[in-house]
Amino acid sequence: MVTEGRAPLFQEIEPPQGLFRAILAHIELARRRAARVRLFAWGSLAFVSALALIPTVQYAASEFYASGFYEYASLFFDSLSRGYWKEIVYSLTDSLPSFALLLLAVTGIALVWSLRHARNDARLAFPDIALPA
Repeated sequence: MVTEGRAPLFQEIEPPQGLFRAILAHIELARRRAARVRLFAWGSLAFVSALALIPTVQYAASEFYASGFYEYASLFFDSLSRGYWKEIVYSLTDSLPSFALLLLAVTGIALVWSLRHARNDARLAFPDIALPA
């Protein structure tokens, strides 16, 4: 910006040759580090979820057995031909172990969700290794 023969207010400074490339390399390195930290966190959550899934399945199976759900389910199929299936459906829903199913669903969703995020962060953290889609 030159006015009335004066020197420019701002002078353009030419950056060093490799500065732009060095900045991009440093940003990529920081992204990889952050992805590795997230990979560790998601992997830990996946491991804990997988460990929690085993007793959760055992708990759900024992609750199904204790609630008599199997007996009502077998009665339901028999009652379809006899016409009193509505009463059996009410008994079937009452005997359904809701808390056990909710716990099983939450644990399974946490496992799948953390594995999916861990896979995405593994691709960012280790781009040189080809991972399957």
